[in-house]
Amino acid sequence: MYGFVKIIFGRTTRPACMEHREVKICRIFPARLYFRKKLQSIMFIRIKGFTLLLFLLAGTCFSCTHRNAVTGFSPVEVPIDRFEEDLFSISIYHLEDSIPYLQEHYPRFFPLFTSGVIGIGTPSGPQFAERLKAFVTDFTLYQVSRRVAEVYPDMVAYEQELGQAFGRYAHFFPESVIPRVITCISGFNQSIITDDSLLVISLDKYLGARDEFYKLLQPPVPEYMRIRMCPEKVVPDALLAWVMTEFDYASTTDNLLGQMIYQGRAMYCVKQLLPEVPDTLLWSYTSEQMRFVQESEKSMWAYLVEYKKLFVTDAFTINQFVGDAPFTKDFTQESPGKAAVWIGMRIVESYMRKNPDITLSDLMKETDYQYLLNASRYNP
Repeated sequence: MYGFVKIIFGRTTRPACMEHREVKICRIFPARLYFRKKLQSIMFIRIKGFTLLLFLLAGTCFSCTHRNAVTGFSPVEVPIDRFEEDLFSISIYHLEDSIPYLQEHYPRFFPLFTSGVIGIGTPSGPQFAERLKAFVTDFTLYQVSRRVAEVYPDMVAYEQELGQAFGRYAHFFPESVIPRVITCISGFNQSIITDDSLLVISLDKYLGARDEFYKLLQPPVPEYMRIRMCPEKVVPDALLAWVMTEFDYASTTDNLLGQMIYQGRAMYCVKQLLPEVPDTLLWSYTSEQMRFVQESEKSMWAYLVEYKKLFVTDAFTINQFVGDAPFTKDFTQESPGKAAVWIGMRIVESYMRKNPDITLSDLMKETDYQYLLNASRYNP
């Protein structure tokens, strides 16, 4: 099963994020390496139920209209801690002795990483040191760590971009928490991991769409997904994961309309945080696909209304419109995937235009998605 996004709970048929206490593990897609058996299966905590929050992020870098920059904010410092460098630079002869160092410097993330991401248990568990040694000495993973170091020799540019974005975030949400940002190598399992104060980026998922390592993944990764696995996606993916973590899907009824507006609202929020990033990058749309949604907005909306799709509640139908895919089936193969989410964003944009006194904070707190539609007076 492929798919990204935020982990929230409710449906097993749509890709989502897995929640462990306050921790959410966000995946662009789950994948297995050919050497997965050696590492054993990745273990995840199972929790009853879950509400999916799927989001598609961009992978192409075409131009489009930029949004106006937010004024009245100050950038914040967002240092990025390189966990993968700390881990893979330790001599295997001193690995066991270095575990307390990793626990001290990554008190929240280290046990999450070892138990929830690579599935070797907690530091207090039996044979933990040997299992961690097997992970860091795996030949392919060692080569991946070297490749990550080549693609990301430093994170200065990403720190600056995140500093600008979280400066805007703090401006819009004054009571918000700025998370600690950490990078890691997950063995191609997770893309983004979050909890209430952590934002973790798995750099092995952002080596570039044509990177040789991605040819080793099984099952094969479709082209429309590989194109997003590039450095340009690091900051947009991280911010979208954080926004969806901070503002969970909340509705008494999980229907297509709710998912369209919820996910579209998250994208709208990220656009405010990254005003210089083109829509094609945020959405993974080519210029032709962007032109399709813009020119077909009225007909797509008419289809959803005429065929009574907005209030369907079965997961399969919902996923056809908001799920990760090369195109949205009901809107022809010329359409991009998640075209219904794009309409959801357009509804949110209409709502904000028609209600100029509403702040971004007010918007993100609203959980009545039917009200948002009504108050938007959306009429493409």
